[in-house]
Amino acid sequence: MQNSFSYKDQISGFQNVSETVKVIEKIAASSVHRLKEDVHCLKEYTTELELTLEKLSLSYEEHEHSFLKQHTSGKKALILLTGDRGLVGGLWHMLINTFLDHASEYQTFIVIGAKGEYYLREEDIMIERTFSSASDVDQMTEYIFSAFEQGRFSHVDVLYPEFFSLADQKPRLVQFLPFVFAQKKQETDDDVSSGLQTFEPSKSKIFSWFLLRYIETSFRKLFMETKLSELSARMITSERASTKTEELIQRLTLQNMKERRRILTQKQLESFTVHML
Repeated sequence: MQNSFSYKDQISGFQNVSETVKVIEKIAASSVHRLKEDVHCLKEYTTELELTLEKLSLSYEEHEHSFLKQHTSGKKALILLTGDRGLVGGLWHMLINTFLDHASEYQTFIVIGAKGEYYLREEDIMIERTFSSASDVDQMTEYIFSAFEQGRFSHVDVLYPEFFSLADQKPRLVQFLPFVFAQKKQETDDDVSSGLQTFEPSKSKIFSWFLLRYIETSFRKLFMETKLSELSARMITSERASTKTEELIQRLTLQNMKERRRILTQKQLESFTVHML
C-alpha cells in the first residue's frame, strides 16, 4: 500500500501538469478566435480577387501568363503544410496518412513545419526544401513561383488540414499551380467591354498584378487555416487532458483519504487491543 507522502507527491505532480495544460489551452483558445477572423477576411478578399480575374479573363480569349500555363516538363510537386509543435491529437498523423496515400503521384516534396519534416524523415521520404511554419512563408512562395516559372515544376498541389470546426479538421488536397479559373459568372460581350475599356491599354499588367495577389493570398489563407486547425486541435486536446488530469487528482485524493482512514483505524484498533491486555 502507498503511504500518504507518496500520494501527496503524485497529486502535486498532476496538479503541476494540470496548470501547464490549462495555460496551453488558454493560449490556443485566444489565438483561435483571432485566426478565425483572419481566415474569414482572407476568404472574402480572395473571393473578390477571383471575381475580378474572371471578368478580366473574359475580355480576351487567352492569356499567356506563366501561372496559367500547363507545363509539359518539370516535376509534379506537393507542398505539405504542418506546424512545429505537437499536442494536437491525431491531426498530424491523419495528415501524414493522407500524404502517404498520394505520395506516389508526385516527384518532389516541399514541407512547411518541423512536424511534417520529422514524420516524412521517419518514412524515408526525400524532401526538396523545408521551411519554417512561421517566418519563411513569403520565402517559400517566392521559391515556388520561381521554380514554376522556370519550368522546374510542372504542377504544384497543397496538402493541408482544412478547418471545419473546433473539433473537426480534415486533410484536403488542392491544386495550387497552374491556376485554373472556375467560371462562375456569365457576362455578355457588351458588359465585359464596357467594364474594361478604361484598363485596355494595360490589361496584361493589371491581370498579372491581380493574379499574383490572388495566388499569394490564396496560399496565405491555406497557411492560416493550417494554423487555425492546429490550434483548434491543441485546444480540444488540452481540454481533454485537463479533464483527465483533474479526474486523476480526484481519484488519488480519494485513495489517499481512504489510506489515511485505514491507517488511523488500524492504529486505533492496535491501541484498543493494548489497553484490553
